[in-house]
Amino acid sequence: MSAGASVSTLRVVAATVVLAASALRAAAQSTPLPVESIDLYGSDVLDWAELRADLEPDVLRYVAALEDTRSPNADFTKIEATLRGVHDRVTGLLNARVPLAYVEISVVTNSPPPRINVTIDRVEKVDEARRVPFRAVPTRQLGDPGGLLADWKELTGKYSERIRDGTATQVNAADCPVLHCMVPFTEPEFAPYLERFNAGAREHEESLYTIATESGNDGDRANALLVLAHTNDAERLLPVLGRAIYDPSSGVRNNAMRVLIYMAQTDLSRDYPLDALLAAFDFPAQTDRNKAGVVLVELAKSSGYRDRIRAEAVPVALKLLHLQQPTNHDPAYELLKELSGETYGDRDYDAWERWAAVR
Repeated sequence: MSAGASVSTLRVVAATVVLAASALRAAAQSTPLPVESIDLYGSDVLDWAELRADLEPDVLRYVAALEDTRSPNADFTKIEATLRGVHDRVTGLLNARVPLAYVEISVVTNSPPPRINVTIDRVEKVDEARRVPFRAVPTRQLGDPGGLLADWKELTGKYSERIRDGTATQVNAADCPVLHCMVPFTEPEFAPYLERFNAGAREHEESLYTIATESGNDGDRANALLVLAHTNDAERLLPVLGRAIYDPSSGVRNNAMRVLIYMAQTDLSRDYPLDALLAAFDFPAQTDRNKAGVVLVELAKSSGYRDRIRAEAVPVALKLLHLQQPTNHDPAYELLKELSGETYGDRDYDAWERWAAVR
C-alpha cells in the first residue's frame, strides 16, 4: 500500500467532501465551516499534542483547498497541487518520527451543528500486515450487464441532487424491501427503480458477482455489491461481502459494510463475516472503522457474536473513544455500552479503562 494518494484519488476525496457538505451549507455557502477537531490515529508513538504546531497549519490549508472546490471557478490543477503538497509534507513529518506504510488525511463534514472533523490516519510499518491486509487490485475489463450499473449511477445521481437541496430522506433497514436500500423506493421518483433492480439483479446475478470480485473498475465493484443486495439472497452474498472488506478500494469496503449494517439490523441469525469486521474496526480509513463499528454494535446484541467481540474489539474501541471525530468516536462508545451494560460518559476514559481491565 502506497503512503500517498494519487491525484485522481484526491479529486474523488474533494468531490466527496463537497457533496457531503453542500446540503448543510445551502443557507450560507459563502461561510466556511469551522474545523472542530484534528485527530491523529494509528500509532502509539506519535502524539497530536507534540505535533500540533507543525501539522495544524498544513491541515487547515488542506481543508481550505477542499473548500475551494465549491467555487464555480475552481482551479482543480492548483487545488490538487495544494492537496498533494500538504499530503507529502505531512507524510514526511510523520515518517521522520516513525516508519510508516500509510498516511491519509480524512476530512468529514458532520452535523448538527455543521462542522468539519479531520483525521490524519497512519499505519506504522510494523503494523502493515495487520492493518493493511488488502488483496491485489483486480484488473479485468468487464461490461455493464443489462445497463444495470448505468441505471444505478442514474439513481444515485438523482438522490445526490436531493442531498444537495436538503430534501433527501434516509431509509430505515426495517422499511427496506431488499437487503439494502440506497434510496427510499416508496417515493414516486425512485419507485420505478425497485423492480428494475430486483429483476435485473436476478437476471444478471452471475455477471454482477464477477464484477464485484474481478472488475478493474473500483466504482463498478462497489456498485455491483449494492445491486446484488436486490437479489435478497443473503446466504450467497454474505461471503462476498466479507471478501470485499479486504478490497483495495475504500469505496468497495464501505459499500460492503453498508449492506452488512442493513442486514444485521434486520436479522442477527445470519453467518456474518466477523473476522473481517473485527479487522476492519482498526483499518486505516476512518470510513472502514465507522462502518465496521456500526455492524459490530448490532452483532454484539447476539449471544453468538457477543463474547468474541468483547474479547477482541474492546482495545480498539478504547482507542477510538479518544477521537473527536464523531464517525469513529460514536460507534466505539455505543459498542462499549452494548458490551458492558454501563453508561459511563463518552469522555470518561478512566471509567472505561477500569471496566476493560476487570471485564
